[in-house]
Amino acid sequence: MNKVKQNSDIRKFSWNMIGSMSNALASFVLLTMVTRMNGSSDGGIFSLAFSTAQMLTSIGCFETRAIQVTDVKKNLEFKDYFTFRVATSLIMVLSLIIYITVSKKSDVAAVMFFICLYKAIDCISDSFQGLFQLENRIDLSGMALGIRVILSTIFFGITLGLFHDLVFSAITMCVVEVVFIFFFDYRLSKRYEKCRLEICWDKWKELFKQCFPLFIGSFMLSYMVNASRYAIDAHMSNEIQNYYGFLLMPAFVINLFSLFGFRPMLTPMAHYWEQKNKKEFLKIIKKSIVWILILTVGAVIGAYLLGIWFLNLISGLDLGAYRIELVIVMLGGSMNAIITIFYYVLTVMRKQMLVLAGYAVGFVFALVVPFLFVRAYGLTGAVVSYVIPMMTTVVVFGIFIMYNMKRTSWE
Repeated sequence: MNKVKQNSDIRKFSWNMIGSMSNALASFVLLTMVTRMNGSSDGGIFSLAFSTAQMLTSIGCFETRAIQVTDVKKNLEFKDYFTFRVATSLIMVLSLIIYITVSKKSDVAAVMFFICLYKAIDCISDSFQGLFQLENRIDLSGMALGIRVILSTIFFGITLGLFHDLVFSAITMCVVEVVFIFFFDYRLSKRYEKCRLEICWDKWKELFKQCFPLFIGSFMLSYMVNASRYAIDAHMSNEIQNYYGFLLMPAFVINLFSLFGFRPMLTPMAHYWEQKNKKEFLKIIKKSIVWILILTVGAVIGAYLLGIWFLNLISGLDLGAYRIELVIVMLGGSMNAIITIFYYVLTVMRKQMLVLAGYAVGFVFALVVPFLFVRAYGLTGAVVSYVIPMMTTVVVFGIFIMYNMKRTSWE
């Protein structure tokens, strides 16, 4: 029996790792493909389009995943989460259309639209992954994410290599994702709950109430991460945008590996909170923070010694002048990973308004700092202004968590 459980745990960890790593690497691999096959200018366009779509993903997902996988009492059914997610994904695409119209970005409109559509389909698939995770099948969640991302990335690369057309390649990714969701996500979901579109306004109202502060906070975080890109878009060239895109990519490493260990513990942490088990609840938080610190030390050393060499090798660019900037980026990645952990802790506590307040503080810095720093210090200013808002958010989240821990009555 122990051997069976051990094999099951290994399978769950392995597929979760594959899914998380594939998703985190996707933007990096896609940007490398575009830069190598279509040149640095198209790489800059793709980087801006992808980061914009990533920011709008906060609308599509509306942070329902955090509520869904910690809904251990199953107050809402899967059809409620799924239908709500389809609606928010449609709003996500509509939001991009409004943004393109207002900003008059006609030169990149088509690329932005189909990359955004690709990410909107991602959001719909994520609701199935939330179902699998809640049913303690995080292996299926990781499998769905990993295979889908790998297939769409491969077909994007093949299409781009044949036609060198960003728009057509993005359309190909969308088609691959829709087909995969039908033949994998939808069919597997029927083992656990019926998947159908059904609007229940009372349940939507409750879900909206729980998720809205998290959604606003997530949107603010997405802007914090991408604010420097928009500052570069305003003051510098597409080529510099591409340089910055490659420098920023390694930051995902720390967040990626921190989630390997933390994501499977999210639902158990929700159980510990419901049971008022302070010892086990704190143990998960402490282990997660220690793990992130260890990853940060390794990532900073690796970035300083080998990071530039590796980025130059795969991108074909010369980033030799930005070694220190890359190290600073890794520190920003560490801050982002801690924010993710603290965000989930506050969500489990159902302190969504505190999540919103913490993100709001960092967001205010992100509105001002990047444009000032990029104008004054160029690419170096962009890197520094990537870190400052997130560092501020970490401090505020930490204060909120300690305050709520003290106020809680533990058994």
